[in-house]
Amino acid sequence: MLMIESGEEGTRLDFDDRPAIKGEWILLAFLLFFPLGLILAAIRLRKHRDLSYQKVLEWKNAAVTLFILFGFSTLPLLRTLAFAIQEERFWVFYVSLFAVILFLLLPGLFMLWKSGQKREQLFTLYDHYRHIVATEGITSIQTIAEMTKQRPTVVANDLRRLIYLGAFQDAFVDMHSMTIVINRPAMDLSSRRTAAVEELEGLTKELKGAYKELLNEYMKTTSSSKTAEKPLPKKVECPGCGSSTLLQPGESKACPYCDSPLTYPKSG
Repeated sequence: MLMIESGEEGTRLDFDDRPAIKGEWILLAFLLFFPLGLILAAIRLRKHRDLSYQKVLEWKNAAVTLFILFGFSTLPLLRTLAFAIQEERFWVFYVSLFAVILFLLLPGLFMLWKSGQKREQLFTLYDHYRHIVATEGITSIQTIAEMTKQRPTVVANDLRRLIYLGAFQDAFVDMHSMTIVINRPAMDLSSRRTAAVEELEGLTKELKGAYKELLNEYMKTTSSSKTAEKPLPKKVECPGCGSSTLLQPGESKACPYCDSPLTYPKSG
């Protein structure tokens, strides 16, 4: 059962897990008005044709109905047994017992097993829906239907139930665009400011690191240039006696042989 609300965001549908017709009414109709029970069961199946979860429950409800009918059949069986003992016609009781087991008990057990199997398949399908929407980011119901091999109306109702169960937070199915819309809360002003400050701090650290690298490269280049340009000691020839004397850069002194003044040449 679906209750529709229209708003600016699209069409919101609040999901209701209740069946279209309660199983108690169908069982009562089977017991008191047999054909009416079949009609109610057919109507409920029709209404649940696009509801996967309710179709799984149909198997379980059918099994429970058959078990209850099997329980009610024990009284006629006891009467048949008494008749068979009295008339010595035990085959009548055996045939009746076989018919009850064949048409009520065994189908009930099969439907109960089938219900459990369908339930596991449905949970697997739910996990597939969550992976498609949350991990792959696909929100188109038509695309999801093609990926899961389901009808779009079935997919839409399955997604509504997942939203109802809390599998998707703050989401709704938009029937106009046939998509599941997941609202992500906008970042508030303080969060934006914090994010901007963190980004600026990170950028500042990167700039400081780059500046230090450039400064180190510049210092290495300058140091190597100074080392390469440093003048070396030179031998200076005395203009008075012609002897050679080794002078350091910028050094001036007298010739040790003739006391003539010697000066380190500025160039050459």
